[in-house]
Parts: sequence; C-alpha cells; structure tokens
Amino acid sequence: MSLYSRVALGLSVFLGVAGIVYALTARESIGILLLLIASACFGYVGLYVRRAVRAASAEAPGVAVPGEMEEPHIESTIWPFVFSLAGVGLVLGAVLTPWLLVVGAVLFVAAAVGWFRDVGRQWGHGEHR
Repeated sequence: MSLYSRVALGLSVFLGVAGIVYALTARESIGILLLLIASACFGYVGLYVRRAVRAASAEAPGVAVPGEMEEPHIESTIWPFVFSLAGVGLVLGAVLTPWLLVVGAVLFVAAAVGWFRDVGRQWGHGEHR
C-alpha cells in the first residue's frame, strides 16, 4: 500500500471518529455532516489509490521496456457528472434541507460504485476472468 493511500485512509478514519465524537458532544448538525462527508471523500480517494497501485504493481512486476506496453485508455463515462450532482446535493443539503443530503449521499455511492466498475472493466478488457 502506498504512503498516499495510507495517509488518505488514516484521515478518513480520523475524520469519521471526529464526526462521531462531535455528534455526541455538539448541539449542531452542519459540522457533523461536513466531517462525515470529508471522511467519506478521503476514504474513497484512499481506496482508489490503493487499488490503482495494486493494479499497476500486478500489471508490471518487472521493468517495462519503452514501447512494449500500450498505454490504457479509459473511455468517456457519465460518473464524473454524477459525482458533481452528488456534490451539489450534499452542499445544498447541508445549507438548505436535510433530505437533499440523502439524495446527495445516494448519488455519491452510486457514482463511486459505477466509476469503480467502469474503470475495472476497462482496465481488465484484455484479461479473461
């Protein structure tokens, strides 16, 4: 596991615990939501980096000869747009009404799962599973 993924996952755990402690001790909800959202975001980044490092190390265990490996191309996908809609839903939910937080969280989870599946499918297009 790379240092960057360890730092991101460590921040995710720290912010998650801080959000829970803050929820138990504070009398306001915006800070709780922001800490938990930040925890989820750092967790996603940490898992993504860990998966990318593992895929890269499994794909090229030795030194690659220039021109031997073809650079993988990730095709266009809708998931970055869904991530942006989730971000808008989370921000508006934190500012306006709590039910938009639920919509933003559902969109965030759907986009994360969809993005991982698309990228995994595109990276493994030459492999037979």
